[in-house]
Amino acid sequence: MSERNPLEPIRKAITELDSELLTLLARRRALSLDVARSKEDAIKPVRDSERESALLTRLVSQGRELGLDGQYISRLFHTIIEDSVLRQQAWFQAQNNPQQAPTTRVAYLGAKGSYSYLAAHHYFGRRDRTLVEMGMESFDAIFQAVEQGQADHGILPLENTSSGSINEVFDLLQHTNLHIVGETTETIAHCLLVQPGTELEQIRTIYAHPQVHTQCSRFLASLSGIHQAYCASSAEAMEKAAADPSGSSAAIGSERGGALYGLTVRDTALANQQRNESRFIVVARKPVTVPPQVPAKTTLIMATGQKPGALVEALLVLRDQGINMTKLESRPIHGNPWEEMFYLDVEANVQSEAMRNALSELTRLTRFIKVLGCYPCETILPTELDSTALANDPRLTEDATLATSAPTVSDGSAALYSREHKFDDTLVRVGKVTLGGDAFVTIAGPAAVESEQQIQTTAHAVREHGGAILSGGCFLDSVGGGFAGLGQAGVDALCLAGQRHGLPVMTEVTQVEQVSAVAAQVDLLQIGEHNMHNTALLSEVGRSQRPVILKRGLMATLEELLAAAEIIMAQGNQQVILCERGIRTFDSASRHTLDLSAVPLLRGMTHLPILIDPSQAAGRRDLILPLAKAAKAVGAHGLLIEVHPSPEQALREQNQQLYVEQYAQLMKSLYC
Repeated sequence: MSERNPLEPIRKAITELDSELLTLLARRRALSLDVARSKEDAIKPVRDSERESALLTRLVSQGRELGLDGQYISRLFHTIIEDSVLRQQAWFQAQNNPQQAPTTRVAYLGAKGSYSYLAAHHYFGRRDRTLVEMGMESFDAIFQAVEQGQADHGILPLENTSSGSINEVFDLLQHTNLHIVGETTETIAHCLLVQPGTELEQIRTIYAHPQVHTQCSRFLASLSGIHQAYCASSAEAMEKAAADPSGSSAAIGSERGGALYGLTVRDTALANQQRNESRFIVVARKPVTVPPQVPAKTTLIMATGQKPGALVEALLVLRDQGINMTKLESRPIHGNPWEEMFYLDVEANVQSEAMRNALSELTRLTRFIKVLGCYPCETILPTELDSTALANDPRLTEDATLATSAPTVSDGSAALYSREHKFDDTLVRVGKVTLGGDAFVTIAGPAAVESEQQIQTTAHAVREHGGAILSGGCFLDSVGGGFAGLGQAGVDALCLAGQRHGLPVMTEVTQVEQVSAVAAQVDLLQIGEHNMHNTALLSEVGRSQRPVILKRGLMATLEELLAAAEIIMAQGNQQVILCERGIRTFDSASRHTLDLSAVPLLRGMTHLPILIDPSQAAGRRDLILPLAKAAKAVGAHGLLIEVHPSPEQALREQNQQLYVEQYAQLMKSLYC
């Protein structure tokens, strides 16, 4: 008789727990709808940010007492809160629009498996609507199907974070009588799909939609000897790849869509940008009413007069009414050469007093204006944790005030970095991470990206123990013939690791020629201490749209550091983060002397976020934990920490990189 598998009782217990979790999640979702019902008469907004923050803070604290990582808890409950908010919004929407039938005919681009098909199921699935699917060959066909009553709704991609706006859809919106009644944002995870058993070297043709070609242009450019064919939709691309009897065709599409055609994933993360998302709109013949409990978005088009300042005058109307504009897009008016139609998205309900006043004023200022739709906004930003409540170490509550005069530039105006130019603290967004304000963020990774396996292992550890951003050197100095990094191959490996583990990524640029290509891939750039005075490089990153960490030079004063930041900001990039990483002194106990006094001094002089790099300052891993605690105590906004799976085998900086276990202890000390 064979021995019993020791895993069986463990697996059985896990299965039972999973079933209990599903039951509890279903009960929680039902309770969230009870919350919505209780708010119906009180006209209270769906989201209560203060309560969400207090709830998440309490849950993280309770989770840590049970040995659960704070990032794990926050990610889990961000998803639960998002589902709750969207469910409540959908309930309110249904109550205010009772004429909507439980079954809806939806026209979308392509066939089963296309991204539009997946977006339709995502959007209407949350509303418990049964779909009658209607795949179409073109965007124009979708509009016609809804306009003629053949379909109740149409779903159309409007813009993508990688390839930008989809102009054809914008142009069709100029001439339609349909109304925008909803939106949804989908993460687009492009995969290389092949027939089972097909290897990369066997592929002769790759099918993809033109927009997908644009979004994956770097991956496609890396291939040689492979024909790249355009298709009307991703579904058609997958259909063609699946129908090839030779098995030598591939398609770019989603994993879920490929499965519908019997295709398997050969490669992932093909998009140029790590964060590749598409926004879809939902159109119908009749508009919807958005209840006051639900945050609304209004889309309108307008044509301004042909005179200087006409557009600015129109936009000032929105400002004066306190209305936030989230998108401005211009498209040519067909038949009117050199004239433009402007598309605007604003965060306002068309029934609100502010929006009614704005439309009344805009009607007087513009040659043409039309509301395309008012609909629920489905951009659910993550709940911010109450970092003060979570921290054991007291944070500085007042900024230093030692700067006695306003720094100025050559024309006499206040310097861009100064408190005189901008009093409030700058908040820099890196992916979904915020640097600045009350947040305390840890950026972590190896001194150098050495291999794909090394950076993947490190990324797992960084994410597992609460790191917010993954770092890794790719272009390094080779003083004494040391390891100089993997260059572009290192950037590719770093980005892949960040994508697989859900982390934004940061690396250093050292030459002007690197900036454009690297900025197109990573989320955050770094200027090292040796390049703090490199005006050409500072100017180039200033022309980039990526946030920049600027490190203080070894012999630089704080005024010189801020002057370097001014060079970046003067080129247009206001997303500068300062970093103190040690200065050269007579003391030789550590590599450099960490100037902690720089933090309160800088907080009085500038609105920019301030980081501390204890790894580079100390050059010794045994000093990193106390220096990190001190950095938090004096009010820094975050840390740069070097961590490596096997520091003794690292190709550089062996003595200052933490072991994973030490990194875990550091994070626990800082955040528990």
